[in-house]
Amino acid sequence: MLYRPALKTILITGASGGIGEAVARELASQGYNLALTARRLDRLEDLADEFEELGADVLILPAALEDPEAPEHLVSATVARFGRLDALINVAGFGIPALFGDSDPDEIRRQVEVNFIAPMLLARRALPHLIESKGTVINVGSAITGVANPIFGAYGATKAALAWWNDALRRELLRRGVHVCLVEPGPVTTGFFDALRAQVPGATGRILEPPPAILTARVEDVARRIARLLDHPRRRLSVLRRVVWPFRLIGGLFQVWPALGDHLISPMPDRLPPVVEPAVRVGQGRS
Repeated sequence: MLYRPALKTILITGASGGIGEAVARELASQGYNLALTARRLDRLEDLADEFEELGADVLILPAALEDPEAPEHLVSATVARFGRLDALINVAGFGIPALFGDSDPDEIRRQVEVNFIAPMLLARRALPHLIESKGTVINVGSAITGVANPIFGAYGATKAALAWWNDALRRELLRRGVHVCLVEPGPVTTGFFDALRAQVPGATGRILEPPPAILTARVEDVARRIARLLDHPRRRLSVLRRVVWPFRLIGGLFQVWPALGDHLISPMPDRLPPVVEPAVRVGQGRS
């Protein structure tokens, strides 16, 4: 299919599943030019076939976002194919449910690189093109930033950093015609909780279980609201509000009364694993 230069071009990370896939499908149905990136080439190929039948022109770009060269490659390949870039939607991210003292240092680094550094560097590479097109940056954060939880210490820190940078970037670009939006999903019907359990086989606990359906948004509804930001940008989009706002209220209470938060959220001593020296992996050291 020949691309149509008049159409907007959207680069989406994490496009092989979950919210990223749903957003891509929604935009494909509207006929956008799409550049989709994720790790799974086979899944991207299947989605490209499906989306092209919906009328979209699709470029697939398999990549690992922790690769320092990925941001430049993804942006340059998108512009080379379509001649423009109108929006960057940073969806890719992952969390590992583990206390900090029980976390693999390499996995801590990878969470920071995928969840925070890659969105920043992608935006930096995309910025000249987005200024030219008066485009949009959409960052998918998390409602978890409202309450610091030891089980998701590294993940929450990356999402809190993403939110802070999102607001700073929005203010920087306010008068240059580029919109910057933060999306804070509550629980969504994706494979997120399945992925959590897969990363800690045998682990149990309420934090690894999805919340009741009444508190969970349909991923298709979330995707439609994110897609709408391209034409109707907002500073912050909370999905679902009835889940996100309680997190913010509780987080605000704990800021005023930190001792209460420490008492309620800190794990009991008999549930704390011993902190051990991280294993040294031969050939993987960094200078």
